[in-house]
Amino acid sequence: MSRVLLVALLLLLPGWLAAQQPATLVEVVQPQRSLVRDELLTFGSLLADESVLLRPEIDGRIAALHFQEGERVAAGALLVSLDDAVSRAELAQARADLELAERSLQRARQLFQRGASNPQALDQARAQQRAALASVQLAEARLDKTRLRAPHAGTLGLRQVSVGDYVEAGQDLVNLEVLDPLKVEFRIPQRAVSQVRRSQAVELGVDAWPGERFAGRIYALNPRLDEVGRSQAVRAQVANADGRLHPGQFVRLWVILAERPQAVLLPEEAVMPLGAQQYVNLVVDGRVERRAVQLGRRRDGLVEIREGLDGTESVISAGWHKVAPGMAVRTREAGKGA
Repeated sequence: MSRVLLVALLLLLPGWLAAQQPATLVEVVQPQRSLVRDELLTFGSLLADESVLLRPEIDGRIAALHFQEGERVAAGALLVSLDDAVSRAELAQARADLELAERSLQRARQLFQRGASNPQALDQARAQQRAALASVQLAEARLDKTRLRAPHAGTLGLRQVSVGDYVEAGQDLVNLEVLDPLKVEFRIPQRAVSQVRRSQAVELGVDAWPGERFAGRIYALNPRLDEVGRSQAVRAQVANADGRLHPGQFVRLWVILAERPQAVLLPEEAVMPLGAQQYVNLVVDGRVERRAVQLGRRRDGLVEIREGLDGTESVISAGWHKVAPGMAVRTREAGKGA
């Protein structure tokens, strides 16, 4: 009898000793909820919304410059005056010829009404009056071309000429740029063409403002892909009211493909890989529960949980390699002492 009792005690002793040992201590975290984006990174250049090189349409000598380099000007502002002495003389002559032609037409009408002239003479007087009027309009147009005005509001660049210079038709005088908003031109690879559309949000960064992103939106896509690089040209618009961005700057650009404002995030160390599947270990009623999850984006030591969690669980972040499903555990919050 005593031998049977001894054997029974020996069989029960390991379980009793295990029950006396304290439950394994693990660290747990609560999933975070935050905005997660799917982004396409590419590169591009900033362009002025409108960019014009002011050039004269006629040859002439510069009589006056009515602007300061780098200043903002309104649409229609007078910028450059060419010497207009010859043009004014031509206009004066054309007006005198018109006045004479109108008087001749008036006399021809009076003579025709009295029967002292024939219709041919009246028609000839009318033609001469119309030709004189056209000559006045031509002279006015030539005079107007001696005054160069801003085609739109914007900021002037650096002038290429001085007062007294003789310039030829088509010669560069000064550039005029519209700086708010700005355009950004970039390319996307062929594989991403189906994911990019008009009005899609973009963000861009420049070396001059490290760590800062500027928001914009796509407004145009070239329907034809580049046959060499198999890429699509895209243009977006970005506000620049404070003037911190400049045409010609190189930019890094993120196209926002998708946004999940309430995505579930966990520390990467809380995820347990087993073969091709990813798992997390939960604490439910003081015991370990293992659950398969589907991962998404990673950023700053966190990983997105696309499927498997609702964000209310307690997840083991440290010590999961010491436990197994069903084991009793003690918990403490990650980052805190025992």
